[in-house]
Amino acid sequence: MAITRALPIAIAVLAAYTACGPALAGTLPGNLLSMSLEDLGNIDVSASSLLPSTLLSTASSIRTVSRGEWERNGARRPLEAFDGTPGVFVMPHSNGNQVLAIRGYARLTSFTGVAVTLDGVPLTDLYRSSPQYNFPGINLGVMSQMQLIQGPGSALYGSDAFHGVLALRTAESDEPGQQVAATAGSKGYVEAAARHAQAFGEDSHWSLAFSANGQGDQTRTASRPGPTGSTPISVMRENRFLAQTAVLKVSSGDGAGWKFSGGLYLHRYGADNFQGLGSRLAGAQDLGGLDTRFAMLQAGFKKQYSDQGSLDLKAYGWRVDNDLAGRLQLPTGPVQRDLYSRQDRLGLQAIYRDAAPGWRTEWALALATEQLNVRDVHVVMHTLTGALLSDKPNAASDARRNVHSATLELNSRLGRHWSAVYGGRVDQYSDFGRHASPRLGLIYRPHDDAALKLLYGQAFRAPSAAERNGTANTVLGNPDLKPEVIDSVELVAIQHLSTLHWQASLFKTAWRDGIAIVFRPEMRINQFQNVERNRAHGATASVTWHHNDWQVEAGGAWVASRNASTGAPYSIYPQRSVNVSVARSLFDGIARISLAQRWMNGFNDIPAGDVFAPERLPTYGRLDLSYRHAVSRSLTLTAVVRNLLDRDSRVPSPLGSVGGIPDDRINATVRAAWSF
Repeated sequence: MAITRALPIAIAVLAAYTACGPALAGTLPGNLLSMSLEDLGNIDVSASSLLPSTLLSTASSIRTVSRGEWERNGARRPLEAFDGTPGVFVMPHSNGNQVLAIRGYARLTSFTGVAVTLDGVPLTDLYRSSPQYNFPGINLGVMSQMQLIQGPGSALYGSDAFHGVLALRTAESDEPGQQVAATAGSKGYVEAAARHAQAFGEDSHWSLAFSANGQGDQTRTASRPGPTGSTPISVMRENRFLAQTAVLKVSSGDGAGWKFSGGLYLHRYGADNFQGLGSRLAGAQDLGGLDTRFAMLQAGFKKQYSDQGSLDLKAYGWRVDNDLAGRLQLPTGPVQRDLYSRQDRLGLQAIYRDAAPGWRTEWALALATEQLNVRDVHVVMHTLTGALLSDKPNAASDARRNVHSATLELNSRLGRHWSAVYGGRVDQYSDFGRHASPRLGLIYRPHDDAALKLLYGQAFRAPSAAERNGTANTVLGNPDLKPEVIDSVELVAIQHLSTLHWQASLFKTAWRDGIAIVFRPEMRINQFQNVERNRAHGATASVTWHHNDWQVEAGGAWVASRNASTGAPYSIYPQRSVNVSVARSLFDGIARISLAQRWMNGFNDIPAGDVFAPERLPTYGRLDLSYRHAVSRSLTLTAVVRNLLDRDSRVPSPLGSVGGIPDDRINATVRAAWSF
């Protein structure tokens, strides 16, 4: 812990020294505060539309995070970059996973409902309808940007864009240059990244990016009540992980308007001794781990016909092998359970974009076909000493799904101040039929720097192979399951001024045909059925003020959500959250120091309905300190201390780890990045 204690002092000393104004101050370009507020309205929000759009004109609520932001905030895994986003809760799940709970719906199955794409390729699998289990920890060192849509996205992305969409984007091959970076942190955290990009031939480029990060034993103690009031039972969680990602990309143009791009993506993630299957199933041995191996290929062509007319063609395919490990407490004693799965997904897509000037309308049409396969799922049980107990196939093995889709999006000017974004998507599924997802946004622009939006969207989630096929002797499958459907209405106000940017929204969602496990007394077994109805409403707001060398950001959310079938609230989602940060630019913009405070409250440790009674968790609070300095044109140093006050905070456990999941205590990282 020496580096943890010493780093805040070192940052303060460095800031005091640099405040005197070193000779380098006048020779280095750029400002390490966020971009100017004048540029915020033009930030890339391409994930929210098939057509060109901005924060002011898009018909979605979207949050974009750049590499500089997550490096300044000390994020170690992709979802951590969205910590503090109003209306979003980054929640640890089982086996070293993290999941996104958006606008109130935090529960056991929160690993579903957020579609994830990697450079435009969908990563959701067929077995679980979730990318979080299969693709955790894709390294930030190969990323250039992430975009998160809050709210329904099925009108663009089809199934699984239920609560939102997370679009991951890796560095482009036509961004020439080289960079290496190394990070060291407290309690054995290390990270290394390298990227090389260069041109070859005429108008052709290639790049290679590699990143790895990991941490050793963290030795976090979690406890739960003992039986009949006896001494609490404690378990030590080491929370070890190691992640490695490599991306090779090429692009080329032929001078006649055609452009080719392609990529190879490899990822490996291993985690051990994280929270497991929950106190009810694992007892005192609530430990779990994960091993994922992923490979993906994609290739595409783009033809620009005119200023607004273009055609995009893309083909892709990926495969993932996954081992989800956990411990079960059986009457005969604890055992090790490994759920092995092997899956792949293949797809073809074409997007045509054009404009009809006479109708003051831009439009885009996308056609796609996909095949999703579950090649194998089986469960292996061992004793803790390694003796084999059983090896059984899962009922979802050999599941197949074909999906054909057509998406139409239109953006029409209705007058001087009004515009409409509208359209939808139709999906044809081989296993349950057709589903349509509409979208409508009315946008009022009284000035160039302001917008008032009324947004409606509908999304769906197709039942997964696990839900349709069930698990032998545990949960009966249901081939007659229908998709879950959610309707969302949102009112958004947004304004960009020269020194001030603010945004506020009110939202309401209604979720029907929710898939849940229901006990069938006549068969004496559980079964998946479309029985749930859920409701949520709330408000979010954020403001950024920038003046001279100072920047202040604040945001917050109030959210109420419940199961409308039972009346039970979703009590592991924070009802209230507030985030405040203050940053100061030093030496004419070549350095930046900031403090960020986060609060959350109004949540329990575990969901209601477990064999253990939920308990209210104390208010979550975390103070972070960061300092970033451009030492030269090539070298940038970043130091981050998270949880500066060393609070012993807990966050909820969707799988029912009683007492919640211990958050990181005070921890620090130092990062050096060299570009050349």
